[in-house]
Amino acid sequence: MNPRFSLLLLTAFLALIQPYSSDAKPNFVLIFADDLGYGDVGFQEGDVATPNIDSIANNGVTLTDGYVTCPVCAPSRAGLLTGRYQQSFGFWDNIGPYRVNKEVEPGIPIDLPILSERLKALGYTTGIFGKTHDGDSEAQMAFNRWDEFYGFNNGASNYLGDLNREHNPIFHNRTIVSQTYAKRGIKQGSINKQGVLVKDLENHFTDQLGDMAAKFIEKNKDEPFLCYLPFNAIHGPFQAPRPLVEKYAHIKDEKRRLVMAMLDSMDQNVGKVLDAVRRNGLEDNTVIVFLSDNGGHEASPNKPLRGKKGTYWEGGLRVPFCVQWKGKLEAGKTYSYPVISLDIMPTFLSAAGGEIDPSWKLDGVNLLPYFTGEKKGRPHDSLYWVWGARKAIRHLDLKAVTQDDGATWQLYQLAKDISEEIDLAKKRPEKLAELMGKHRKWESTLMPQQWGWKKDLGFKDPEFGKPKPYHAPGYF
Repeated sequence: MNPRFSLLLLTAFLALIQPYSSDAKPNFVLIFADDLGYGDVGFQEGDVATPNIDSIANNGVTLTDGYVTCPVCAPSRAGLLTGRYQQSFGFWDNIGPYRVNKEVEPGIPIDLPILSERLKALGYTTGIFGKTHDGDSEAQMAFNRWDEFYGFNNGASNYLGDLNREHNPIFHNRTIVSQTYAKRGIKQGSINKQGVLVKDLENHFTDQLGDMAAKFIEKNKDEPFLCYLPFNAIHGPFQAPRPLVEKYAHIKDEKRRLVMAMLDSMDQNVGKVLDAVRRNGLEDNTVIVFLSDNGGHEASPNKPLRGKKGTYWEGGLRVPFCVQWKGKLEAGKTYSYPVISLDIMPTFLSAAGGEIDPSWKLDGVNLLPYFTGEKKGRPHDSLYWVWGARKAIRHLDLKAVTQDDGATWQLYQLAKDISEEIDLAKKRPEKLAELMGKHRKWESTLMPQQWGWKKDLGFKDPEFGKPKPYHAPGYF
C-alpha cells in the first residue's frame, strides 16, 4: 500500500475516534430547578410524571442526602457557582435594598471566579439559560461571565417574559428580547387569566429555555461545553399554558394544579436537552447533574421531610439531586452519604482535568471517586448552614438546628428520623453541645453580611428595583 495513502487512512481513523477517546474533556449539563420539593419528582414518588428527570437518576446516581447551602435562591446559587460557602464572601441573603455602605456591590464579586470562568480557563464554551440572581452591576451580569446568556437577572420572572416590568427583561446576551405588554397597550388580563396563559404560548419561557439550551449543545457539540440550565420553574408566579393546566383539571387545589403543569413543562424541556445530548452522540462523554436550589414552596410536596423553602428543617435544605455519566458511573445506583451543591465545582473541574488550587478555598470536594468506590467513607463529616436567625449543622448523621438564633436548639438522628420528629436535645446534651461548638467555630470564620433585606445593615440603595443603564435600548 502507498505509504502516503496509509498515513491518510490513519489520520482519518484517529479523527473519527478522537471524540470518543478516554482523554477527551467531558461536557457538563447542569440543570437547576427552582423551589422543587424533595417529593416532587417521580424518582422520589412524586405525583407528577417526570420521565426525563427520572431518566437522569435511573441512568446514574441518586443522591438521597443531597443538600444546598441555603433554603432561598440567591445565596444557594452563589454557593453552587463558587464552590464556597457564600457567607465566606458576605453573601448571606437575597439581594435586597440594604447594604453596609454605598460602596458595596451586592452579588458574587467579579474577582471571585464562578464555575463558567473556571471552566473557560480549561478551554470550555459556557452557556447559561434561565435565572441568574448573582448581582446586578454590569460587570456581574451573566453576559459578562458566560459565553452565551439567555434569561433574566432577578428573583423571579413571569412565564411570558413580556409580562415582566421594564427592570426585569429577558436578555439574549446583551440584547433585551422582551417587550412589556404594558408598553404596547395590551392588558395583562387578556394574556394571563389567574395563572392560565391563554395567548402567545409560542413564547412560553420554560419552552424557550429548553430550546435555547438544546441549540447551544448542537452548536458546540464538537468542543467541550458547560450548559447551565437554571429554570425558574416551579418558582412563583404560578403560571402555565392552558393545555397543560387542563391536563390537571382533576386537581382541586388551584395552586397545586398550576404547579403540576409547571413541573410537567419543565420535565418536557429537560427532555429536549437530554435528546440534544443523545442525538449528537455525546451521552457517554457528558456529565449531567440535576438538583433544586432549595426545598419546595407551599404548593410543593417535600415528603417525607419536615418543613419547606425558607426553613432549616430538611425540607428547606435537602433537595432532589442526581448525577449521570454513562460509561463512567453505574446506572441505578443510590448514594446515601451527605453531599452538597458546593461539590459540583470541584467535581466538574476534576473531571475536566483541572487542578484545584488550595488558595481558592473551595469548600466542596470531588465526588467522582466516592461514586465509583475508589474512595471510601464520607465526602463530608460536617455540613453547615446559617441564614438570619436560622442555623444548622449536620455532623455524620446527627443534625442540630435552631430557628431562633440559638435561643433553643433541637437535635435529630437523621439516619433513623428523616422527618425530624424526635428531638434528642435533652437526651444527648453533650452531643448537642459538641455540634453547637463546631458551628460556632465555623461561623467565626465567615465575613459579616454585606447586603440583604435587613434595615439595620445601614445604607439603603435608592436605585434598588429600578432599571439599570444597560436596560436602555442601544446602551451597548
